[in-house]
Amino acid sequence: MAEHILCITASGGIPLLTRTKPGCSPLSFPVVGALNGVHMFAANRDVKLLSTLTGNKRIVWKVFQDSIVLIAIVPSLDAKMCGKSNPDDEEQDAALILQDSSRNSSSTITDAHVSRLLENVFHSLVFLTGLQELTNIQNVDRLKKDLRSCNSLIDTYLDTGEKQKQPRFEMFGDLTQCVDVMLHEDAKLLEEHLTAFAEAADSTYGCLVNNGQVVCATAKWWLLTGLELALLSRLINTLSSSITSCDIPIYLPHSSPNIAHRLLVFTLVSGVGLKSGVRVCVLCGPQPSLTQVQETLLESFWRSAMNTLQRCAHSHTIPDPLIQTLPSPLLGFLLVDTENRRCVSLMRPSSGDADHMSRRKQQKNEEKFESSWIFGKLTEFYKFVVGTSLPLPETIEDEPYPGTVHDNSHIGLCHYRCLKRHKAFALVRSQYQLFAVYSNTAPTFALQGLTNHAMDVLLKDRLL
Repeated sequence: MAEHILCITASGGIPLLTRTKPGCSPLSFPVVGALNGVHMFAANRDVKLLSTLTGNKRIVWKVFQDSIVLIAIVPSLDAKMCGKSNPDDEEQDAALILQDSSRNSSSTITDAHVSRLLENVFHSLVFLTGLQELTNIQNVDRLKKDLRSCNSLIDTYLDTGEKQKQPRFEMFGDLTQCVDVMLHEDAKLLEEHLTAFAEAADSTYGCLVNNGQVVCATAKWWLLTGLELALLSRLINTLSSSITSCDIPIYLPHSSPNIAHRLLVFTLVSGVGLKSGVRVCVLCGPQPSLTQVQETLLESFWRSAMNTLQRCAHSHTIPDPLIQTLPSPLLGFLLVDTENRRCVSLMRPSSGDADHMSRRKQQKNEEKFESSWIFGKLTEFYKFVVGTSLPLPETIEDEPYPGTVHDNSHIGLCHYRCLKRHKAFALVRSQYQLFAVYSNTAPTFALQGLTNHAMDVLLKDRLL
């Protein structure tokens, strides 16, 4: 979403961290000074500056703990990437085009979502450096050095602009405040291995992840907040596929913001290309050591499950039998369980049965839907609906953002959009929210029925 993310001290305006989207020019020091100066000017006159719009950029400020200020610069519309036209510009509907330079609910880039982005960035800083370091700044130079460890995690919130890198971060946890999960047939069996392994490592917090998506976890792991679960999965997914084991000190933003825990990560099945593979993770105290766990526990607890882990590494996010029963025009979906703080998604680059696809290939203008494109449209649709028809996901310290739906008194039950290359439909049922993207061959009048059918399929066996 963002092109630039800045972190500066609230008192002196000293830059602590600056991250820029690949392909965009870094902000000059005078620009950074001006962004901080206008915010301080407003604060000195008892004015709370939230955001502003330039010709094609949206700038949002947010102060945390009266200690640091985070600034995000994003395109005023999703279609604008560093001032260049996107090939999907024609995808934007008339409302987006006509209201290009005004604050409007049609844009998927809104102040509320950018503000939530800055909250995610702040919690990422706390996650790796601790709250005390950020609220009681004693040595600016030392803090700058410590914040370098956050770079790779913060960069996942930026638009990469590189399609070959996007599949690693086809995750929705930062938007939904829920953890991305994988529904696997052998999850119960793997959970037994995981529980035994975590107990042997003197921990009650453990999880098994495949490409950043949780396959199974211990009971205590699920007691963490949605934000903490999402951050843990996101951090694990930033680790290089070549890393076999690591020991990372982390601070849980809500549960333990000032006391560090050790996150031990072990690769069980190596990923291919940009995929991180299957990894087992435990949260523990000073003991045991990384070497001790790796040499004495890892093989003994996981060797017998290696075939199951290999199948898991090559599986989709939901079981194949369920995929076969989904509506054929469905390109991808995001299912959110707001009560249990979990979400599952699937992007299908080629939809429909074999005969249908063979007929499509004979057409001169064949539509090709890549996984990254479907992920982008799901993200865009989610941001379009949530905050307007549906309330923003809650956090522990949540404050209602002006102009957004923030309670359950007037939420919508369904929402749809029809664009040139695809159609989208959102459906609410009890604690579940389903966001679906269809090819434009799906009849508009049938979208609700198709989405209801997809919801029935996904909730049938209570896998989520």
